[in-house]
Amino acid sequence: MTAVIRVRPGCAGPAVEEEAVGPAGPGEVRLRQTAMGLDRCGLIAPEEGAAFVPGVAAAGTVEAVGAGVEGVRPGDRLAYADLPGAWRAVRNVPAGRLVPVPDDIDDATAAAVIRRGLAVHYLLRRLRRVQPGEAVLAVGAAGGVGRLLCQWAAAVGAEVIGAVGSGEKAGIARANGCGHAVLHSAGDFAPQVLGITGGRGADVAYDAVGGGTLARCLDCLAPAGMAIGFGDVAGPPPPLALQRLEARSLVVARPTLPAWIADEGDLLTASEELFELVGAGKLGSGPVRAFPLARAGEAVRTLHDRRNADYLALTA
Repeated sequence: MTAVIRVRPGCAGPAVEEEAVGPAGPGEVRLRQTAMGLDRCGLIAPEEGAAFVPGVAAAGTVEAVGAGVEGVRPGDRLAYADLPGAWRAVRNVPAGRLVPVPDDIDDATAAAVIRRGLAVHYLLRRLRRVQPGEAVLAVGAAGGVGRLLCQWAAAVGAEVIGAVGSGEKAGIARANGCGHAVLHSAGDFAPQVLGITGGRGADVAYDAVGGGTLARCLDCLAPAGMAIGFGDVAGPPPPLALQRLEARSLVVARPTLPAWIADEGDLLTASEELFELVGAGKLGSGPVRAFPLARAGEAVRTLHDRRNADYLALTA
């Protein structure tokens, strides 16, 4: 028997239970999970009223491999980014969804950054490959994904403008690669962005907030600019009239991570690039705040505390 965190309807919060984990099946790896990622993704039940195991990302050590698995041995350190039900001590995982964790990155850091980092990779390097000298607007720049996005954009030589909800978060944005910070909570922040860019606007805007923010990003763009909405903290964006795009030939995207890492080769390439930058100190989460599985409820409350700016992980 091994520990698992499960949320049941009517209960106060996540609780530690026990479950039996069978041997690794064909194409699977039995992973002893030493660290599990903790962010808002994976905290909502897939079916209303159903019990579920939270989390989508984890890192750990291989205990055994199933039939047909090649290139993986017991003792290898591996991680994954997008498999629901991650908050458990031991798990059988499809081998094709696992990536190596370099020796210079600890498991808590790998688990805390892999999902966010892979999202930033496709946003900055594939969906819209940002170039040196381009102006990038990051709405929600002080958030978990936002900080990594701003760091990575700055690392490739972009001019990064962070849009945040408070003066305190403006300081966080500047500490993570933003040359400028504006307040999106003030409503129309386009005049500030246009002023920073000499009236031209940003080449690309990334919106991690959702709600009506994505539409407001359109007014911040340069001609032929692109607005990418990938978050919904404030809810899904309302319907958008496509005619708004025509005058300046704008592009809008609403992507999700699973489609961009569905191919095993793409997943491996993206994780290698991510971990290389993390290991080189060019991309980082800072110290990861870790909670044992038994304190999962406290960890979730910390996550939802808007004053918290730490990257979080559960450990087993």
